[in-house]
Amino acid sequence: MEDSTSRNDVAAAWDAMAPCYDAERTPDPVYSACIRQAVADLRPAGTVLDCGCGTGLATPYLMRADSVHAVDVSEEMLARLEAKFPRPELHTARADVRRLPYPDDMFDRVLVANVLQHLTPADQVRAASEIMRTLKPGGRFCVSVHHYSVEKQHAGWKKEGRPGGDRRNCGYIFRYTRAELAALFPGARIRAMGFYGLPAQRLISGTAGHVLARLGRGHMLSAYGVAR
Repeated sequence: MEDSTSRNDVAAAWDAMAPCYDAERTPDPVYSACIRQAVADLRPAGTVLDCGCGTGLATPYLMRADSVHAVDVSEEMLARLEAKFPRPELHTARADVRRLPYPDDMFDRVLVANVLQHLTPADQVRAASEIMRTLKPGGRFCVSVHHYSVEKQHAGWKKEGRPGGDRRNCGYIFRYTRAELAALFPGARIRAMGFYGLPAQRLISGTAGHVLARLGRGHMLSAYGVAR
């Protein structure tokens, strides 16, 4: 488990990304389509938990629910989210997905969009346990992650390790195969999402996403289902 220094370093890295986070991601139609598809699979209702909410790119789609609890390790990300959505039904907290500050069976829905790929395998298991612990029986969850797709394998992308790029990165990434994501969330449906160079992103994900996941295609994967 990370010590407090390591956790603070991770938070500081995300704090540094906060000022440019929206500008870098909102123009990307693939990224935006993946967020919307994950929310559609979640079917927001009742009390929703948004784990690793960042600056709130999913928040406007979640606000149809009665209330939204948004957590992130970055204070800067949370501050930007709060400035964009000053609403009484939105509740924010600085927290770690591996140690959620909520009681068992609290939420009707839990969204974890593009978070678990920044955790080591052991911490992914801890986070998955926390997600299911806080979800009510019969509640719905959706978890989206980076896919170690056929295209990425052929292009020589790393499966696990430092992602590269400029200084504004989290320092670690784990790209999932379909089997790895299915093992983390037994019984969940697995969908491929995000197809660069193709139109109608939501249509492709919605109609062929499950088949394409089995074929190893798509930029992202999502696991979604109902807690038992």
